[in-house]
Amino acid sequence: MKQILRLLCLVSLVFAVGMVSLAQDDSDADVSDLLGEYVEDGEPGVVVYMRLGEDEWIGVGGLANLDTEEAVMTDDLFRIASATKPFVATVVLQLAENGDIDLDAPIADYVPAEVAEGLINIDTATIRQMLQMTSGIFNYTESDAFNDAVDADPSYQWTAAETLGFVVDEDPYFEPSEGYYYSNSNYNLAQIVIETVTGNSLAVELEARIFAPVGMDACYLETPDRFAQGIVRGYQLGDGDGYEDVTEYNDGTGLGDGGIVCNATDLAKFLPALANGDLLGEAMLAEMLNTVDDGEGGAYGLGIGYDESDYGTMVGHDGASSGFQSSMVYFPDDDAVVIVLTNNMDSEIIEDIAYDAIDYLLGEG
Repeated sequence: MKQILRLLCLVSLVFAVGMVSLAQDDSDADVSDLLGEYVEDGEPGVVVYMRLGEDEWIGVGGLANLDTEEAVMTDDLFRIASATKPFVATVVLQLAENGDIDLDAPIADYVPAEVAEGLINIDTATIRQMLQMTSGIFNYTESDAFNDAVDADPSYQWTAAETLGFVVDEDPYFEPSEGYYYSNSNYNLAQIVIETVTGNSLAVELEARIFAPVGMDACYLETPDRFAQGIVRGYQLGDGDGYEDVTEYNDGTGLGDGGIVCNATDLAKFLPALANGDLLGEAMLAEMLNTVDDGEGGAYGLGIGYDESDYGTMVGHDGASSGFQSSMVYFPDDDAVVIVLTNNMDSEIIEDIAYDAIDYLLGEG
């Protein structure tokens, strides 16, 4: 249940902070205190956005750049990390909807032979299982060799195929469909599937199929020629007491498993468009929301988290990478969307204040 609980916590936070930005009467003083407890002077920042029907709120705090002390602004760009996965899954499902991909065919049918060679399970795991994290394929980010390579050359620009080289001959977690394991390798494979089938880069396909139609003008897939372009600085705690700028640290940045850059208001357009049928037909959307148990009390569909919460059905995804964290959540019954973006990799805001915030908002505390 880790992912869904995290999403639910973020919902509570965003509602509270959104009220801070637009409703500053005395009754909201304790909500302001919640934000103040998180974003102290000189710390990395956060953008929080909420829309409920026609009403929307956005709030910011903290710094976009610790060296220049530049404040975070509402339209700032952040890496969204693994919140990229629902976008990539949507493109794969669009291709399936068009008859270009069979969801129940082996992954190996849609990737070059030189990529597939040595990847255990790729000949038997299906496209569906790839998207649903039930392929069993080893997670390249858990490879000591990969992490050593990143440490040796933090600025190296990895390709999806190169990251999968660290999966060659690695034992799978299980036989396809025999379990669930969150493996980033699945989504770098998804990138290669998209590029093989379309003949275009993932960046081009995301722009043409999602960003442009939905009006997400600020969003792009980070690529070597657009690396860290226009984004705030990303931070993690260093060896001492201060923060370390890791914006240029490339741990697979810009790939299918977590490469999108966006601002909060444009990111908020994606899940409503998906739920409203603007990107997928009803049947394919149902396929996307066909979930499996994630082993922690939550559910995972084809690139998307799903749960029935105390506040209704919720779908979404979160992410963390290279100095950034993100979460996007949508409650389709209420047409409520929530976005949280931070340039603090080590933020513990969720654990500290989320449940207090939701109790304040809903009058249950």
